[in-house]
Amino acid sequence: MPLVEWSVDENIALLTMKNGENRFNIGFCNELLTALDDIEKKTAVNALVVKSADEKIWCNGMDLDWLVPAIGRKDPDVEKFFETQDRVYRRITFYPMITVAALTGHAFAGGALLACSFDFLYMRADRGFLCFPEVDLNIPFLPYMDALIQRTLPSAKVREAQLTGKRFTAAELEKINVVRKACSSADETVKEAVAFAKSLNKGRGIVTAMKKITNAPIGHLMDNVVRPNLDAGGVPIK
Repeated sequence: MPLVEWSVDENIALLTMKNGENRFNIGFCNELLTALDDIEKKTAVNALVVKSADEKIWCNGMDLDWLVPAIGRKDPDVEKFFETQDRVYRRITFYPMITVAALTGHAFAGGALLACSFDFLYMRADRGFLCFPEVDLNIPFLPYMDALIQRTLPSAKVREAQLTGKRFTAAELEKINVVRKACSSADETVKEAVAFAKSLNKGRGIVTAMKKITNAPIGHLMDNVVRPNLDAGGVPIK
C-alpha cells in the first residue's frame, strides 16, 4: 500500500499522507519526496495541499521506534535518514508553488517542524495540537529548524514553544495568526485549505522567485548543516 497518495483538483494537488502516524523514516520520506517531484513535473497545478489519512495524527515526527535502536547498533542508515529528513523540510520550504498544510490532527516534534515548512496553515479545532516536545526528549534543534519555527510563530511564542513544550490548540494559533483558520472538523479543515489554495492561482515562476529571496537565510542554514553527536544515552540529536 502506498504511504503517500495525491490527486489533482482543478489548479491544486491534494496530497494525503497514509503512513499511520506519518512518522519520518527513510521509506516514508522518500515516498513523500517522489510524490512532490511527480506533482511538480507531471502536472500544471500551482498550489499544494497536504492532509493526513489518520483520524488523530497529521504527522508525529521521527520514527523513534526504528531510529533509537538503529543508533544503538550504529546502523549506517541513520545518517542517511537525517539527510533525507532534511531534504523533506527543504523541499517543502522551497516548493515551486503555494503550499498549504491542512492539519487534520496532531503535529508533534518533526511533524510540527514540517508544518512550519508550509506557506499557510489551516488546523482543526476539535482535535489536535501543534507541539515541539524536543525539550523533554533531549533533542536540540538544528539552526535551520529554529529558523523555520521563528518564521512561523511570534517571538514570545517561539520561546514558549521551544522551552516549555507547550501544546498549542488551533484556537490559540488562530488568535496569533499562525493558522489562517481554526476549523470545526478534519473535513472542514481540508475543505477550507483547498478552497483557499484554489483561490490564489499564483504562477509557479513568481512564487519560486519570491521563496528563493524570502527563504534565503533558511536555505543557507540548510546548506550548512552541522549535526551534533549523539548524546551518551543514545537519544538522537537533530
